[in-house]
Amino acid sequence: MNTSEKVSADPSEDAGPFAPVVAPRSAPAQVADQVVAAIREGRLRPDDRLPAERELARTLGVSRPTLREALAGLELAGLVRSRQGHGTVVVASAAVVANWGAEMTPTQVFEARLAIEPELARLAAEKRYPEDIAVLRQAGADLEEEFARTGHYRSDLPVHRAVARAARNPVLATALEEALRHTETARWKELRSSALRPEVIREGHVDEVRRVVRHVIRGEAREAAEVWRTHLVHYRDEMLTGLQIDAGHDAEPLET
Repeated sequence: MNTSEKVSADPSEDAGPFAPVVAPRSAPAQVADQVVAAIREGRLRPDDRLPAERELARTLGVSRPTLREALAGLELAGLVRSRQGHGTVVVASAAVVANWGAEMTPTQVFEARLAIEPELARLAAEKRYPEDIAVLRQAGADLEEEFARTGHYRSDLPVHRAVARAARNPVLATALEEALRHTETARWKELRSSALRPEVIREGHVDEVRRVVRHVIRGEAREAAEVWRTHLVHYRDEMLTGLQIDAGHDAEPLET
């Protein structure tokens, strides 16, 4: 996806509350900014429906995948809601977005996590402080116990945070927490639960957690980093593909 695409819209066209996107900021971020600004200024109100995808993409001068990425970020932030056959509807009020900035898209959150977390796993496997290994063992055991007992698990974030703790690098750990801050909206949690609903996917994730814990304990740094990267790629693809399907779009391949 080209996130720095040029504007091709006709400036004379009536764009309503929108205007063509311009460089240098990424196109998805600029699209999101415009929707947020329209909500903040009262030009879009709760229950207002956005124009159809094809029309809005043409108005903004961006590709439909770029528009979808922007709307996915807004939906995960709880500002809009997309449903198959019903389009995208505003759910946030001006007060909600008064101090809100549309800087992070889901793709950017996963890009950050993929840059940070494999390195955290590698460092954890190299350092292996006993007290950190104990916390990691317990986090992994708790997740496996919950899965064995219920067939589900609410979140594997305790394992991710235990790996980060074991890396003993506060700069990277803080960067991870900043990325995770964007994943705690109600909509993101709902999609996370939906993405993990198929049993085969849950089993695969539990196995990846089991393997990263084992590699860290054994001091297998390269293997720990690779498993953690694979785990995040799988999760990213399941989450973002699920979001497209939920909104009624055909799933498109995602870049690694």
